[in-house]
Amino acid sequence: MKTAELVTRTVELFWKLLTGIVMTAFALMLIIMAIQVISRYVLGIAVPWTDEASRYLFLAEIFLGSVLALRYQEHIRITIVTDVLSPSLRNIATSVADVICVLVLLMLVVGAWNMMDRTAGIMASTFRMSFSYIYLIQLISALLMIGLLLQDLYQRVVGSRYPTTEESRSD
Repeated sequence: MKTAELVTRTVELFWKLLTGIVMTAFALMLIIMAIQVISRYVLGIAVPWTDEASRYLFLAEIFLGSVLALRYQEHIRITIVTDVLSPSLRNIATSVADVICVLVLLMLVVGAWNMMDRTAGIMASTFRMSFSYIYLIQLISALLMIGLLLQDLYQRVVGSRYPTTEESRSD
């Protein structure tokens, strides 16, 4: 197997794994919330860990799901201005937007790193898990999004053909 093939397969496996993680987090969150509702309103028993667990799974789902949305170019956009621009001006506007997003994500990385340090010794109230893991998910998600944005920016700057949304979905 050639190196390029190995890298391609590894990247495809990574995206499938990330998709599986997001889907599992969503399914677990639904199950835990069902347990919470049934136990509280049907059985009259409060299960304390369900609230915290569903919150953490929701955060993981949001941040890691944002990475997938960016990869497939599925984030909500307002394109009223860029639709009227010429292709070259549209590329410039998109590149500027990517740079701004990278800067914002870098601030998120710094903030997540600082919060990981501050919350490393603080445990969740209902089970033994450090709060720093929540910020680790934010940090990883921001770094992955920075990588995707830089890849798109590089492709635009060097002039290679930028894939449409339908083409990028087939990856």
